[in-house]
Amino acid sequence: MEKSERTHILDVLTSHIANDTTADAGGIMRAPMSDFTCPKLLEQECEVLFRNTPLCMGLSSELPKPYTYWSDNASGLPILMVRDEEGKFRAFANACRHRGSQVVLEGRGSKMRFTCPFHAWTYAIDGKLESVNKSNHFGDVSSLDLHLIELPSAEFHGTLWVRPTPGDPLDESECLGGLQRDLVHWNFPDYSFAGTQIIDARMNWKIGVDSYGEIYHLNVLHTKTLDKEVVGNAQTFDSFDKNLRMVIANEKLNLMRLLLPIREKWPYKQITYTVYFFYPNVIMLVDLFGVDFLRIFPLDNSPSKSRTIHAWYIDPNVEKYFKDHESAYEDRMKRFRSVVEDEDYAIAADMQVTAERGTQTEIVLGRNEVALQHFHNAHRMGLSRDLLPVEDL
Repeated sequence: MEKSERTHILDVLTSHIANDTTADAGGIMRAPMSDFTCPKLLEQECEVLFRNTPLCMGLSSELPKPYTYWSDNASGLPILMVRDEEGKFRAFANACRHRGSQVVLEGRGSKMRFTCPFHAWTYAIDGKLESVNKSNHFGDVSSLDLHLIELPSAEFHGTLWVRPTPGDPLDESECLGGLQRDLVHWNFPDYSFAGTQIIDARMNWKIGVDSYGEIYHLNVLHTKTLDKEVVGNAQTFDSFDKNLRMVIANEKLNLMRLLLPIREKWPYKQITYTVYFFYPNVIMLVDLFGVDFLRIFPLDNSPSKSRTIHAWYIDPNVEKYFKDHESAYEDRMKRFRSVVEDEDYAIAADMQVTAERGTQTEIVLGRNEVALQHFHNAHRMGLSRDLLPVEDL
């Protein structure tokens, strides 16, 4: 993101604040409620979106040095991610080649090799089978290719990507869709991993994604929380293939308008929240303190349940503050969870009930909810479904 682009974004935000609007043009979109309840559609989503599509898993600091690993089952397929002895990011199907049991329990850590808890077959950090327990009893398998199955993986500008199914290498342009300059600008490799938490909710996973795509609700739903910090009716929208970027103003932007008329000198990161959507299921929020990274998945093979995995990464410029105030880590994670779980996802559960009862057959997405329109058609495009039209107003 170049300086001229940042200035343009600030110009748009300032215009929206002055005119009390979040959209200059556009129309409405009608989306069927059945998209949130259909079991057959969920089966297709799991197969196409969560097994055969590259998934953004997190930032590079999840694996900070050689011989670190991260075992993750959130996609429905157990994945073992490692940073090998040379520092390269790699991913494997977390399944022992003997009987298919998980080689590594879910979690993070540091190891030079992995031993399957079922029969003690041992694998190196690069996935190679090192030894078979009591091989003189089992039989000599040295001539067989029984290494862990490697999955397509890549590290793009501080982000980690994996496709859970073996196949062709990942393509940076396909994954990022033109957001490369933004990622370079933020310098994500320097952000440190601070923690993670899981938020389960009674809602379709796409409703979860929708929760982060508009601020139309901000002055209504979040009157006691975010409304005090974020300027309502002030956001920008830019699409990058199936991905998107949305920038929101915080209250400090109004202060800048009064104190510093030259927008090129405004401290961009201090007065904005930048929200990214990485197709198909990731929301990434960048603010002054770091990155909130949310992966949203279906849960229990149900169209009515979802799981959000929230990871938080700290900007190196503020890391000292959090190290000096240890409780600040926990306090921020709790506060984030409270807003999401008690406010956004509580309303989302009501929407899910309405969808299941068939009270209404569709929802309406306004021209100030263009990010939601983008989400819905990006998913439809990925599944080769008909796109939803935008109706002029």
